[in-house]
Amino acid sequence: MAAAAVRVTWDGSAFDSLMHSESGEVARFLSQVGLRVAATARRLAPVSQDGSHGRPAGYMRSQIRHVVSKDSEGLHCDIISPAMTPEGYPYPLGVEVGTKAHTITSHGDYPLRTKQGRVLGHSVQHPGTAPHPYLRPALEELGNIIG
Repeated sequence: MAAAAVRVTWDGSAFDSLMHSESGEVARFLSQVGLRVAATARRLAPVSQDGSHGRPAGYMRSQIRHVVSKDSEGLHCDIISPAMTPEGYPYPLGVEVGTKAHTITSHGDYPLRTKQGRVLGHSVQHPGTAPHPYLRPALEELGNIIG
């Protein structure tokens, strides 16, 4: 029996497009996964009835999305929750992992007040907040589906 000759031609540009292009198949797959995880995170995200941090109720949830991008390590999909307080604090992080006790100080020559208008003083000791994870459980839910 004679040996058959086999010739393999490698198309490097097609492989690069598949694996590394932000418009290739891998990027499309990452986008589909990102859409699903972001939707789950929005479903799980807590919503304050009267808003918080100077933002309307549901603001943090409305900001959750996915972003597919490429860096020196390749393609990746980030699920982000970029909501900020008016002062620039990324409060979704505090919602996800909780916060430690901390001092809150007025940024001007005026006292801090409760939402009901009760005067608290120029600074108050906040006891911190319990975590309310929504991003990590969204990823865990995806892992249970594909896992």
